[in-house]
Amino acid sequence: GIERKRIKGLCSAKSFIFWRRTMNESNDIFIEAARTWNELTNYQYNITYGYKSTLKNINITFEQRHFPHLAGFQYLKDIILPKYPPKQIANKILNHKIKYSSIIKSAYFEELVKPRLEALILLKDTLDNDFSLFSYAPQLYPFRTTIKADFLISSHINAINFTFIIKSTENNLLEHNYLCCSAFAKGERDYETNQRKRALLKKERIHLPTNTSIVLFDILST
Repeated sequence: GIERKRIKGLCSAKSFIFWRRTMNESNDIFIEAARTWNELTNYQYNITYGYKSTLKNINITFEQRHFPHLAGFQYLKDIILPKYPPKQIANKILNHKIKYSSIIKSAYFEELVKPRLEALILLKDTLDNDFSLFSYAPQLYPFRTTIKADFLISSHINAINFTFIIKSTENNLLEHNYLCCSAFAKGERDYETNQRKRALLKKERIHLPTNTSIVLFDILST
């Protein structure tokens, strides 16, 4: 069956403050990021937006093998970590085979890895709540970026902004299928600059193991 439910607004300030306090106490955002990603692999988000008087669809899924890149493992070349297949990394973190105490020894942790872990932790909450959707056109930026993608999702939670950039699947046999290719807390760059905003019309979250769904936002039916 399909359960319909509306979720309005951003993540509450109270929940965000609780998250920040919890992370400070445990000092282990590594575990929380892996746990969130494991949960997300059970879901698909279907987004409908309007463009030139037509309806367009984006279906976002999450795969275990993409976790290391999103978590910033590509920046950890100055430390030695156990070698595992990419699809096993999140579970190895949860099983303490890859430790936070090792990760923070990297000179690149604070600047390049930590902002990505923070973004991953709130990725599901961000997708469940309000965000802005843009067509991604990096050539319009006043700065240079090597990120290749199709769309940009930008979320504003309190004073911290989170950016999620998605691209079509490598083997896009099914049209409109997309993956999250980059996620990070906003730094000095504003990735919304000169990007073309799209009108978000409907958002639905599907729980894949049970094939049940929740409509998070829908102005098409109203």
